This record gives sequence, structure tokens and C-alpha cells, in this order.
Amino acid sequence: MMTSLKRFPIKYIRDFIKKDYKIRDECYVCGGKENLELHHLYGLSELFDKWCISNKISDIDNVEMINQLREKFATDEKDKLSNKNLYTLCKTHHIRLHTLYGQRYPNYLASKIKNWLDIQKEKNGK
Repeated sequence: MMTSLKRFPIKYIRDFIKKDYKIRDECYVCGGKENLELHHLYGLSELFDKWCISNKISDIDNVEMINQLREKFATDEKDKLSNKNLYTLCKTHHIRLHTLYGQRYPNYLASKIKNWLDIQKEKNGK
């Protein structure tokens, strides 16, 4: 029996890949240890949408299907989803980043955002 989806497919994928995330004990930019959040350089929704298009996947309508797809997606996109592209930021720097680049910025900006993070870190003497 197939179980119908109770939420958007991307939520199942996010839950699956979260198990591999490693939060660090301080903000990448300022070294703060309070109100830490994770920021991935590459937006999961955009990565998954493009992956589905390239794999000719259109209708995801049950949990069994999304569970199979999320493993292949995570493997195929492991470099972009890896911890090297995951930054621990304090809430202040996380908000500042999204204020500058938007809540959901396009993935082609990832290198620009990485550069911004490094510049902010340098300004903070880290």
C-alpha cells in the first residue's frame, strides 16, 4: 500500500539530509556561541528541482517514492550538500546574509556568498 504525502516532497528530503549536518560550536563570521543556526550555500529546493528535471521526474505522489528519490538525490548532489558548504552562523549574521541576498537566493550566487562570509570573517578578525 502506498502512503500519500502529507507535506511537500522537499520536507522529506530536508529531514533525510539533516542527519549528516554538523553544527559547529561557534559562528563562522564572529565566533559567537549563542543563537547558532545552519546555513547551506546551496538552496535545497533549487537543487532538487533541477535534479528532478535532469532525471525526468515530474509526479512525486507517495512517501515510498520520495524516500527512494531522496537517497539518490543526496548521493548525486553530495558535494553541494556536504558540510564544506554548510556554515554555522549566529542569528545576527544569518539574518544579515539573507537581508543582503534574499531569503531564497539562486544557487549561482553561492560563490559570491562564500566570498561575503570570508570577508565578514576577516573583518571580525577571525
